[in-house]
Amino acid sequence: MIDPQLLARIDAVAPVSFTGQAFRHIAQDHHPLSGVGARTHGGRWNPPDSFSTLYLALERETTVLEFYRLVKRQGRTPEDFLPRRMYRYDIALTAILDLRDPPIRVALQLSETDLRSDDAAKCQQIGESAHYLGLEGILAPSAAGEGNVLAVFFDRLHADSQVRDLDHEPWTAPPEAARAP
Repeated sequence: MIDPQLLARIDAVAPVSFTGQAFRHIAQDHHPLSGVGARTHGGRWNPPDSFSTLYLALERETTVLEFYRLVKRQGRTPEDFLPRRMYRYDIALTAILDLRDPPIRVALQLSETDLRSDDAAKCQQIGESAHYLGLEGILAPSAAGEGNVLAVFFDRLHADSQVRDLDHEPWTAPPEAARAP
């Protein structure tokens, strides 16, 4: 159930546009524009059995850190997830909830702990509310502790918006990270 007070707080935040590149790592047999796994299993910004969401990182290094965070959370080795591909995307969105600004997070009662916790319930409530309000996604600090992520809600894309995969690089060995969590 969507909290009407949270809806009102999110609705009071002016949406922003985002244009630029982003990155994502996925299994090599998955489609680069699929958000089905997140729709089914949920993610940081969408609850399970909800809506398709494409999770991207704004920096290449953040993609690598998010990979190692996944490995650690699953209690597996990096090699268990290989081979993979890291895709590069061209993004142009017109209505994003930008949570990179700490005062906005305070207004939404979203703490640093909420952003990084393995329990994504608070983030999922915000994502579900943003989706309900017709926003195209959420821009936020990465749960990996460095960089920024963009969660794109495909069914909310506006007519002038786009998400396009440009190219990819194969990961046949674990990627190098400046600092793996």
